[in-house]
Amino acid sequence: MNLDYSLINVASMVVECLIERGRYPLHKILDFTKIGCKDVNEQDVMLAISFLYLLGKVDYDRNADLVYMCGEEND
Repeated sequence: MNLDYSLINVASMVVECLIERGRYPLHKILDFTKIGCKDVNEQDVMLAISFLYLLGKVDYDRNADLVYMCGEEND
């Protein structure tokens, strides 16, 4: 098993992206994670975002198609 693709590692890259960039669209989060590990795919990122959502760490704005850290003010 390659730990670069593990749920915890990909989730940490998603959190890093959202902390650095704030609200961010799903496809841009994928691009950001590919910088850290080029073989991460869309499914890995979606599973990580779902995991963070279930933990109450991120939220999703359906209207704007943006993911953001919980606790950020909604604009």
